[in-house]
Amino acid sequence: MLTQTPLTLCPLPSICFIEATGPDTETFLNAQLSRNVEGDPLSRSPLTAWHDSKGRVLALLRALQSNGKWLLMTHGTHPGVLIQQLSVFILRDDVQLQDASAKWSGAIALGEIDRWLKDHNSTLGPNPGDATVTNGMFVIRMNSATAYLAVPEDAFPTIKSQFSMAGREEGELAEIRLGLSNLPPNLAERFLPQMLNLDQLGALSFDKGCYPGQEVIARIQNLGSVKRRLFRFSGLLREKPSIGSGLIDPAGIKVGEILRTARANDQRVEFLAVVKTDTVYEHLVCSEEPGAQITKETLPTEVSLATTKPQA
Repeated sequence: MLTQTPLTLCPLPSICFIEATGPDTETFLNAQLSRNVEGDPLSRSPLTAWHDSKGRVLALLRALQSNGKWLLMTHGTHPGVLIQQLSVFILRDDVQLQDASAKWSGAIALGEIDRWLKDHNSTLGPNPGDATVTNGMFVIRMNSATAYLAVPEDAFPTIKSQFSMAGREEGELAEIRLGLSNLPPNLAERFLPQMLNLDQLGALSFDKGCYPGQEVIARIQNLGSVKRRLFRFSGLLREKPSIGSGLIDPAGIKVGEILRTARANDQRVEFLAVVKTDTVYEHLVCSEEPGAQITKETLPTEVSLATTKPQA
């Protein structure tokens, strides 16, 4: 389903934006997020997360800065709910948060993004999370042929004219193949960050100051006791599985939960699921179509499962 055109744009309406202003904004964000934003805003926008006191993931974010204002790009979260939750922790900080989703559009660009940037007298670093600003638009690298775009709403028609257009399904499929979760409100507070592979994706810092849930997250990392991880699967499924539906092992026990799905073609569906690591190589089936075979696929930042993979 992914096209091989030089440049393809996939709008993602599930990406929302929160504008953060005030002299204490950077300090506030660093106290709340799982990695510091200082030094990142102009050339880096790595994935980060906000957690509750038990270390469970509340939201996934990327922080951007332009003209003295911070822009938080969040995926799947209702911005009004997140603003309300974050505001509880502002206390005496001089910080203002407001929903900026009407001012910005989020999308994924597929293809020769570096050539396009060169034509616009701009460049982008080679590493995931590297960012640049061109003509008021943020570009964030995901890999060599995939990037997020955060585009001012009034500039979006012009940007669209420079790309071949595709649907959101293709953009979501690209995210799934990179192991990037989408965390809607019904999945918030369900998973520790290591279960979503945030440690593998560089979204956690273990040498910064305190942030909500840090002690729990560090303890799990130090003990190496993550028994569930995010994996990618595909299957010849008639319908896309429901978010939250299960993966079932040969004994009929639910060992995994599906987080996001996308259709790769008319027959095949790809999805991300949090699964018990010691069952991932078993013959698992989707609870909604137990007669359909599913296959474990690879991810770019996959944790070694040498201890659980069956020997040949």
